[in-house]
Amino acid sequence: MTQDEFWQHIRATRRLDSEEQAERLANRLAKLPVAEILAFGRWWHLMHVKSRTWKLWGAAYLINGGCSDDGFEYFRSWLILQGRKVFEAAMKDPETLRAVLKGDAEVEADCEPAYDAYCTATGNEDFVDALRAAYPKLPDYAALKKGWDFDDEEQMRKRYPKLFAAYLADD
Repeated sequence: MTQDEFWQHIRATRRLDSEEQAERLANRLAKLPVAEILAFGRWWHLMHVKSRTWKLWGAAYLINGGCSDDGFEYFRSWLILQGRKVFEAAMKDPETLRAVLKGDAEVEADCEPAYDAYCTATGNEDFVDALRAAYPKLPDYAALKKGWDFDDEEQMRKRYPKLFAAYLADD
C-alpha cells in the first residue's frame, strides 16, 4: 500500500464524527487482504510517529484544555482522520487547525482502525506481532527532547497566537 492509498482510505471514510469515521475505516479495511491491512497499519503508525512533536502537543494542549500522554495519542489519531491536507498543514503550522476545528480534537480511547480490521478479518488479536513480523524495521517512538511548559501562558501566546486567542484569551 502506498502512502497515497493510505490517505485515500481515510478520505473515503471521512465523517464529522471521528469515532464513526474510525469505525467505518476499520470496516472498510477488514474487507482487504491481511497484507493490505498490515500495510495500512504501518502507515498509521508512521503518521503517529511523525506527528509526535512538541509543536503539535502544545497545540493539542491549547485546543483541548490540557493534553496528557494518552490525550496526545487521541489527538494525533483525530489529526490523521482529518485527512492528508489537514495533517500536512498542521505538521508545518499547527495554527492551521483553527480553521478546521469543530468540537473536540481527539478520538476517544484507542483508535486503531488497522488493529480492529485485523481482528475482524483474522479472528486473532496478534496484530502488533503480525505488524512487527511484516515490518521488522518499523520505528518506535523516539523520546521527545525537553519542550516548554504548556502552562506558561506567555510562551503559549507567543508560539500559538491564533489558537491562544481562540482558546485562552478570555480565561
